[in-house]
Amino acid sequence: MKMKWSYLLVLLLFPLLLLAGCGGDQPAAESWSFVMFGDCRGDNDTDKGVSPYLNTIAKKIASLKPEMVIIAGDMANGNCLTPASPLYPAGGNFTDAAAKTMYAGEFANFKTAMKPVYDYSINSGIPIYTVRGNHENEDMGGAPIPVLKQAYQEAFSSYVPSNGPNNGANDDQRGFSWSLTHKNVTVVAADQYFNFDPTFAGGTTPWSGYHSIDQVWVTQQFQQSTAPYKVFMAHEPMFQTEGNDPAELYNEGAQHFFGINAAGLATRKVFWNGIGNAGVQLYLTGHLHLLTTSAIPDDNGNPMFQLMAGNGGAPGQPFINNPEAGVTTLYNNGNTYSNGKVNATYGFSLATVEDTKMTIRYYSLNPANGNWTVAAYTTKILPKAASPLARR
Repeated sequence: MKMKWSYLLVLLLFPLLLLAGCGGDQPAAESWSFVMFGDCRGDNDTDKGVSPYLNTIAKKIASLKPEMVIIAGDMANGNCLTPASPLYPAGGNFTDAAAKTMYAGEFANFKTAMKPVYDYSINSGIPIYTVRGNHENEDMGGAPIPVLKQAYQEAFSSYVPSNGPNNGANDDQRGFSWSLTHKNVTVVAADQYFNFDPTFAGGTTPWSGYHSIDQVWVTQQFQQSTAPYKVFMAHEPMFQTEGNDPAELYNEGAQHFFGINAAGLATRKVFWNGIGNAGVQLYLTGHLHLLTTSAIPDDNGNPMFQLMAGNGGAPGQPFINNPEAGVTTLYNNGNTYSNGKVNATYGFSLATVEDTKMTIRYYSLNPANGNWTVAAYTTKILPKAASPLARR
């Protein structure tokens, strides 16, 4: 029986086709991007609770079409208001049902400003994943305000994964802390405001009543992930990447979440080494109202960055080049202080993810003229399997 040449050709090529499907180089995945920023609250005399620049920032973000946005806290003022603010509650009571309504209004204003990115009214758009800052808890690091926490939970907890740690009724972090993997990036967010120590509150050493997170849970999430890129997010920095403004008494403490005493620094060391060994390359944080990118390798030589992205629209703070030992500040968004005022820019960071690298670019809005610029500096992170980290 004669066999058609077309059938014979298929039989001859089949082993090669099989090899092509099971081995060799696979096509590179298409690149994708996500946005990072924090601290988009208003000034203390606000009438909305959110920055007047937030909607402009949201429009720019939407134009770039990222696949998700992650925000490192302080979306609104919370209880940080002066009597000059139209939102200031009657009698200065920030803890009753009327205050909760006020907080809910601030978060609603955040959602309105972010509508170009995500329309919360119809649950459509680019997903936004948040974590609490001190302004979603108690702005000066004092005892938690339960109705503020409740307002945050009702506004945002259903929009993040409900897989956070649950350590009992007083430490149920589901909807506050969370972990997700999108394509080839794992993001773990830790809420820093579940464990209050009143002996620290209001003091200058180490300035806040909050100095602990669920370190075991955070580290486990990263250890379980096989993603080549890993990002940790929480509101307050762990390392000092810029100096102390004389007008800001608490900058040193505010850049050391675990505390500036020996015990706090030892805790930080263990945690940083733990997440470094688990593959974390980037810590996204905020709290200070400017942007710095710093290289902070762990003790095992794992290359790691802290991105302090507090330039989301809150009243700006100046940059002073005085990082702590072991920290190399590579970039800042250029905030300066002159003639009694801060000259600030606002904006966000855009991470573009490829198989071979993650590239972070820094977008800045000049509030004086409404112009956007993109920094010449970029941060490049190699996938964990290909170290060391590259940057320029």
